[in-house]
Amino acid sequence: MGYHYISIEKNVAVFELYKVLWQAHGISGIRVDTMTGGIKKAVEVEKSVADELYFISIAADDIDFMPQLKILSAETNAPILIAVSKARYSEKEHHEALKSGADFYAPFCDMSENNINAVLSVIEGINQRARKRKAPNRGIIAHGDILIIANNHTAYINDKALALTGAEMKILHYMMINRGNVLGHSQICRNVYDDYDDISCLYSAVKRLRKKIKDVAQADYIETVRDVGYRLITTRRL
Repeated sequence: MGYHYISIEKNVAVFELYKVLWQAHGISGIRVDTMTGGIKKAVEVEKSVADELYFISIAADDIDFMPQLKILSAETNAPILIAVSKARYSEKEHHEALKSGADFYAPFCDMSENNINAVLSVIEGINQRARKRKAPNRGIIAHGDILIIANNHTAYINDKALALTGAEMKILHYMMINRGNVLGHSQICRNVYDDYDDISCLYSAVKRLRKKIKDVAQADYIETVRDVGYRLITTRRL
């Protein structure tokens, strides 16, 4: 079995430095740029029978971690550790992070080895207490830049939340599970409106959904297939 940690940070050079140091402990590093990417990768690793997720680290100076921290905590059993610069550290954020699911929040140490020792101490403490963590919901669908959490009707694009109505969420959810495929108008209506085949309602809802996505992402993810229906493209299309 291979042991891994996920590093949610944008600084490639820092990641590569720590990756080498962690390899000496038999732990391989996986870097992602966003919380969305971290959630997707955590689910992927924990579903693997060949790999074990050892911990997740978040470089909070680079990442807006708070909006999706609760989701990350719900979707993984691995300890979540947040490191910030001494200038960024605040008691308010510290308490909020711990309440939202982080296991550890502290400033970076001056030396790399001290950071690693701090992580090992935290994880050992968690293991010794045999702290029970909530079982993952596995209610997420993630692909490309889009992540939706079907169980609590929320959606994100590149870590930015979408405020959707029930119908808009159903449409996006149905498009996500059929991403890349052309979906006919009647087909979407049957699956979103419980067989109520009102194309005009669908047109209005998709128009609102498309605008909300564009307002957040500054890009279009829904392709109109003329006289047929729609297709969801899960990478940004300007």
